[in-house]
Amino acid sequence: MRLPIPAVLAVLLCAAAAPAADEAPEAFPSELRIIGADTLWVITEPVVVYGSTTSGTTDPAASSVDAIVLGAQDLQSAADLAPVLPATRAVVNSRGESGFMVRGASERHLRLWLDGIPLNVPWDERVDAGLVPVDAIGSVRGVRGVGSVLEGPNALAGTIELRPQTMSSDGARTRLGVQLGESVLREGRLLHQRRQGAWEVLAAGSWRAQDGYVVPAGLDAPSNQGPSRQRLNSDLEQAALLLRLQRRGAAGAVWHVTFLGSDGEKGVPPETHLGTDARFWRYPSVRRGLLGAGLRTPLGGDHAWELVVDAAADLFHQEIRSYDDASYTTPALAPGVDHETDDDRTGFARARATRYLDRGSLAVQTSARYARHRESLAYAGPELTYAQFIGAAAVEADLDIGRSWRTRAGGGWDLASTPESGDKPARDATGAAAAFARLERRLGEPLTLHASYARRSRFPALRELYSGALGRFVPNPDLAPEVQDLWDLGAVARRGAWELGLTGFASYLDGAIERVGLGDGTNRFQRVNLDVVRTLGVEVVAVWRPAPSWEVGGHHSVIETRRLQDGRYDGAVEDRPSYVSFLSVAWRGDGWQATAEGMALGPRMSADVTDAGDGLKRLPAQGTVNLRLARSLAGGPGPLSRGAVHLRVDNVFDALVESQVGLPLAGRTVICGFETWFDSWPAD
Repeated sequence: MRLPIPAVLAVLLCAAAAPAADEAPEAFPSELRIIGADTLWVITEPVVVYGSTTSGTTDPAASSVDAIVLGAQDLQSAADLAPVLPATRAVVNSRGESGFMVRGASERHLRLWLDGIPLNVPWDERVDAGLVPVDAIGSVRGVRGVGSVLEGPNALAGTIELRPQTMSSDGARTRLGVQLGESVLREGRLLHQRRQGAWEVLAAGSWRAQDGYVVPAGLDAPSNQGPSRQRLNSDLEQAALLLRLQRRGAAGAVWHVTFLGSDGEKGVPPETHLGTDARFWRYPSVRRGLLGAGLRTPLGGDHAWELVVDAAADLFHQEIRSYDDASYTTPALAPGVDHETDDDRTGFARARATRYLDRGSLAVQTSARYARHRESLAYAGPELTYAQFIGAAAVEADLDIGRSWRTRAGGGWDLASTPESGDKPARDATGAAAAFARLERRLGEPLTLHASYARRSRFPALRELYSGALGRFVPNPDLAPEVQDLWDLGAVARRGAWELGLTGFASYLDGAIERVGLGDGTNRFQRVNLDVVRTLGVEVVAVWRPAPSWEVGGHHSVIETRRLQDGRYDGAVEDRPSYVSFLSVAWRGDGWQATAEGMALGPRMSADVTDAGDGLKRLPAQGTVNLRLARSLAGGPGPLSRGAVHLRVDNVFDALVESQVGLPLAGRTVICGFETWFDSWPAD
């Protein structure tokens, strides 16, 4: 590991040791204070009284998950967020990367953000969510489908925005957390926050390591596993550091600077059905440094205008070591041996000006991203350079048109070019129109109806165009952009202890980019443009709070995805489950918390290059059940304000769940941990 995390943690401890004040005022004792998830979500419940959360799970366009819900998930990475986001599941591909699929769409159709910084790596237009640290995240906002033309290019399935924790008033807080689990899982986290007047600082460091994960006891793997329950080559180690500085101006302006650095290494579990043709890979180094800045400020004497600006720089380095077999010993590392090295440099900028009107607003936005990728496919071998520019301009109006009707509509233009294409043919610049329209009607307080239409495009990622993935893929530099037409129709009802959302959607993806087996005996794939892929679905999201200490919530999505084939929508498409379901029952009282969760995936087709027919194999319906018990205590010796311990059992029944053919996920896993909080609040 290259980050000096022990030294960083020592610095954080020293900072935490300097209290903002000697004691908290009587009117606001420390046990009645909690960090607001962000400036919009401020949790007012005492931290020792677990009442209903502030999660807005049945919003017609988006779901917001607060700090209390996130804390109960015992998150190790962003990949663990999937169950609490409707119509969303986490998948692990044959490269060992974790990604999100929303409404059954490809991982590349989703954009992940942190504090205004895009997390998708442009080379592949996706990010390994299993390596995105979430130690300092206070809330998450997930959009299903297209919620606005301002969301930018490539966001066909939605966006997930990670928001760092902020404090609602002056004071200081330090949190120390430890988790231990099977396969020698060990994880340590330290976070410190401090707010004084207009200034606020956040620092969080973490380290985690695991020898691997355990597979279900009944797994019958044809190859690449062995008798051990520990998944072959599934180890991981990572250190991360997040720093954030924010200042609130007297005139309403807020600016922040955020840094996120991580350094890790991991193994890639080989496919159990491919024998010696599996990927025998390791990532000996995965490093990333992100630096972003944001400004939100009102303009004009009457604050009728608002300007929002975000800018970010992204440095990414990754190495892939390829081995001959499951022994992971040969070949010896020498010049010319298969060993991929990727270096990415990315710049991003976005500016939005909003004019507030008597009955709505009008926004104009521009954004640009330039990424340069250097790649070597052999150890000490030659490098090729690729580059991509993606820009967008859009305008959108949000208007109250009277009689409980509201509309949002906008349009824009997206542009992509590849100024450098290695040793492959150059491509002409490509443009695409974007459009969005939404109509909403509120029928009294409990019921809201909505309908929307969106057209959006996704440009092929550089890796889709040019990479052979160390001999696993055949490049296709002639790939065209995908163009999606999406319709949504739904309703949201809220009354008393109930929240219920129902949405139907239809998506037509023209030129869908899918991988297909070549069927030439080489076990290789190629990405191609299909005619049209149609997705029809219905999603139900519900929350019921029968008492202050109880909450029952869940979501269920039914999805049918077919591709146009010989004039009919009857062609199978890879990795689209027929349903995605999640149910959670939580009880909180007297410092105790108990949660039971159930997740289920419907049958789906998965890519299988050994299949002599269409290269697809059907996977059956699969699911898991998780249990969690936690105990929280307020007060303690010295500056200790609260402590908590938890025990979590994932996949209680040790069920087999496959992310893809030959890629089993973890079996029954036991994890325990504790957290302590040290708070200091200024006296009146």
